[in-house]
Amino acid sequence: MFKKWQKRSINQINMYAIFLAGVFAFAAAFIVIFNEYLDFNKEVAQIERSFIQNQKTQIIKKTKILEKLIRYNYESFHSNKEFESKLSQICKYILNDGEEKTNLFIFDNNKRTICNSKMQEFSLSIKDRIFEIANKGGGFLDIKYGNRKYMIYIKKINKLGLVYGGDISIDDFKQTIELKRIAYKNKIAGFVLKIFSLTLLLYIISIIKYRFYTKKLSKELKYIIDSFKVASMEYRPINLSKIEFFEFNQIALHANDMIYKIKNKNRALVLLNEDLGRLVEEKTEELRKSMEKKKELLVYQEKFVRNAIHEINTPLSIILINIELYNLKFEKNNYLANIEAAVKVLENIYGDLGYIVKKDRVVYEKNMINFSLFISNRIEYFQDVARGNDLVLKAEIDDNIFILFNEVQLQRLCDNSISNAIKYSFANEVINVKLYEDDNLFVLEVSNKGEKIKNADKLFEKFYREDKARGGFGLGLNIVKEICDTNDVKIIVVSEGNIITFKYFFSGVIS
Repeated sequence: MFKKWQKRSINQINMYAIFLAGVFAFAAAFIVIFNEYLDFNKEVAQIERSFIQNQKTQIIKKTKILEKLIRYNYESFHSNKEFESKLSQICKYILNDGEEKTNLFIFDNNKRTICNSKMQEFSLSIKDRIFEIANKGGGFLDIKYGNRKYMIYIKKINKLGLVYGGDISIDDFKQTIELKRIAYKNKIAGFVLKIFSLTLLLYIISIIKYRFYTKKLSKELKYIIDSFKVASMEYRPINLSKIEFFEFNQIALHANDMIYKIKNKNRALVLLNEDLGRLVEEKTEELRKSMEKKKELLVYQEKFVRNAIHEINTPLSIILINIELYNLKFEKNNYLANIEAAVKVLENIYGDLGYIVKKDRVVYEKNMINFSLFISNRIEYFQDVARGNDLVLKAEIDDNIFILFNEVQLQRLCDNSISNAIKYSFANEVINVKLYEDDNLFVLEVSNKGEKIKNADKLFEKFYREDKARGGFGLGLNIVKEICDTNDVKIIVVSEGNIITFKYFFSGVIS
């Protein structure tokens, strides 16, 4: 709604303002008329209450006179007929004061009418209600008789067995109300006429002002808009002498300042664009040459790594074969054992480098592997390395655990985990390697005693080393992480005190 309002023209806004002024004027008039109506209803209610109270007072007064005369004349008569005749005269006597709207009545205990001065005979149902109130001590009763409403005041003289009272019409106040209503209508009509006249006058004045100022506003706005169109192409400033309104003059003043700045900026941008064009061409050529050089270096680097790996593999293989041949012929030599341990460390590094070079070009197919036998062989392979570092490798391997995995990737995972535990373990400690089933998963667990891990989140990042003094390239655990992610193997690293544990969770089948 507000977005639509923001797009309105000045003409529309002025028309809305005039319309709202009229709405407010008529709303105010309605509120005043409504308040007058409420006051009128209060006055009517007050008149009605006063009228009814006056009627009650009048009928009670007449009834009290009737009671006094009944009691006074009761002892003077010897027969009921004479007494009843006298009571009828008494009723007429009391009412002989010009008040024709009051009626008096007397009934005996058998609900027989002794006198009823004006009204027709009461119906049996009305008599029953009259006697019911009389037996309760008396009071008032409202009834409708014919087309008129009456209020009855009822009393009873228990000693004489007489029920007496009077009734009076309560419709007569309607005439007074009707006069008030006519006066109210005349008052409201006059008020509405005044409001309408005032509103019409305000509308006429508003329209005259609206037409005058709108024409001037529209003229100046049109000039400013046309000037902006010209300025956008020619950077020509707005002529301030043609603008009368202060606000528009300020807008034009700022617009001229902006036009001047844009003109200068545009000139500077043109020059800068020319310089940038030349600079981009120069840098593009430099970047092209640099990229070609980097590609060439990468080719040489990859070729060097491949050749280096190939050249390292041959002497490593020769050394290991000769050590094995020597061990077969002679007793195990401590010096050769240390050499063999060092060569196996080199062979593990060689395996990592070879995997990094080949991993993006080789498809590693999965086969069913006896994990129990596989990890046992890898533990046996690293025994000499552990002894060379004054450590003991201890294995707890469950039998017949099989997993579907690639053998090269599994070797890299196991070798790097065991090698890492040997590298970062305290001397003269035991490294525990376990393989077991837990909740339908196979768990490989490698734990050692060493320094507490400081940055567990960075542990698997490439080239990151927790202890740089111990050497290494920082590639082993990164390779392990990539292999685990590829094969949906979950890794948990726990470092509590001096105990560091790596747990790997594999899915597989038991054979």
